[in-house]
Amino acid sequence: TKYECDFISQYCAFSGHERILALACGHGRHSIEFAQRGFGVHGVDINEAFIHQARNEAAQKGLSIRFELDDLLRLEAQSSFDAVLLLFNSLGFFNREDSQRIFNIISAALTLGGRAFIDCKNREHICKEIKPYSVTEKGNDLMIDRLSFDPITGTTTNNRIYIKDGQRYEAPFTMYSYNYHDLACFAAAAGLKIIKTFGGWKGQPLDGDSRRIIIVLEK
Repeated sequence: TKYECDFISQYCAFSGHERILALACGHGRHSIEFAQRGFGVHGVDINEAFIHQARNEAAQKGLSIRFELDDLLRLEAQSSFDAVLLLFNSLGFFNREDSQRIFNIISAALTLGGRAFIDCKNREHICKEIKPYSVTEKGNDLMIDRLSFDPITGTTTNNRIYIKDGQRYEAPFTMYSYNYHDLACFAAAAGLKIIKTFGGWKGQPLDGDSRRIIIVLEK
């Protein structure tokens, strides 16, 4: 977490006093780290259990962080933040229309000159590396991922089955996949300029073999 926050700070050119909006913040891993560094942080997530966990951890550490339980598509933050974060393929939960809305929301939330840091999976890599199935074992537990890609909708579906404590469960889910061109179009339509592009958290250049796309945008 510390390394990732260092990486974000470096390429968002943080001075140490920025107001940060963490979209789809989960249980607050990055939000809490940034708050410990003295930043003002507002985290938003739709998962009640994650928000509860984030609030508890922040309270235990004596940190003042606003963790909000809400759908990020309903946010109305006008020029309130110096930076916006959207990490670890959270964009994959949204279709193209809603993804454009998210970029518009990010743009509206940023102050002039503010920056956004977005990290998602790279569709080019998904299409090249997708396997019909994979099996993961941990002790007596078992998880089987059965993957398929739909080029028409641009979605990856995982018909997941897992066995935990002797019980069998089915947990299918579908994610949207985007490439750099998609993100560039969303950004341009929202009035945001891409100023940095990476193929991963080590700062490697983006290419067809990159598992991830990381972009830094400026308003």
